[in-house]
Amino acid sequence: MRGTRHRIGAALALAACAALVASCRPAAPRPTTGIRPDTSVARGSMLYASYCAGCHGADGRGDGPVARTLHVTPTDLRTPRLFAGVSDAEITARVLHGEPLRTAPHGSAFATERQVATIEEYVLALDGRRWERVRAGRLVYESNCAACHGAYGSGEGVLGSLLARAPADLQLASARYTDAAFAAVIRNGTGAMPPMGDLIGPDETRALIVYVRLLSPGYRLYDTYCASCHGDDGRGVHPEDTLPPALVGPPLQRARLAAMRPDARRAQVLHMFERERGVMPHFRSTLDAEQIADVVAFLRTRQR
Repeated sequence: MRGTRHRIGAALALAACAALVASCRPAAPRPTTGIRPDTSVARGSMLYASYCAGCHGADGRGDGPVARTLHVTPTDLRTPRLFAGVSDAEITARVLHGEPLRTAPHGSAFATERQVATIEEYVLALDGRRWERVRAGRLVYESNCAACHGAYGSGEGVLGSLLARAPADLQLASARYTDAAFAAVIRNGTGAMPPMGDLIGPDETRALIVYVRLLSPGYRLYDTYCASCHGDDGRGVHPEDTLPPALVGPPLQRARLAAMRPDARRAQVLHMFERERGVMPHFRSTLDAEQIADVVAFLRTRQR
């Protein structure tokens, strides 16, 4: 669930290639650097996986896991005309200095007023969360629960569909169970759920319960459309992130939102999703020209 989040650079790096061709002019070939071509391609392959595949997909089709959250469709980097007649030097310059890509999710991603309301409610509750416990509980959940209960607790896990009895919807169960009742179910099992007491210790159980209580429709929307930039806690940065500042979204102004009238706040939340703010960095602080040229060398091998 989080594999791509910590690679938001992967989601955005070469999306600027979408605009490379329109005004490209033939330029001098890239000077040789003494590096064997196969070495350059291999290095480019690794850089592509780290900085580009999140949006453009593993093979460049434009169908990466983060692509569905973007306002635009990432370019299919396998298109022959994309690199035809364009030098590596010119492509590198475009990636380093081109215009940011506008990637805000389109307002149509939120079909109902209720969806806007659920994400509003979630954002307002961010300050009250015990985030160290939440993050520890998420690891326990992803390792032991998500296969049946699904990534967001709604019972849509891969293994859940194979069971005679559908897994519980944890988004609903959270409101009905006390912490003690949750702990008993985890320890002893219930229905099709096996006992987990031998696998999940007391401390892990407590952290897991904290995380399960986070699961909600608002969390699902926030995690899909907001957390990659704004962080799971709305502060814009994850403690484990290694992203440069250009890739980190601003902290959410939760106090300001909380002080607004409900109708004004609802309009503000919707506006946050409808606007198109350029967020794709130029990667000047992350990749140098030679690294980008290596990525280009790799992409040239992927042309159809």
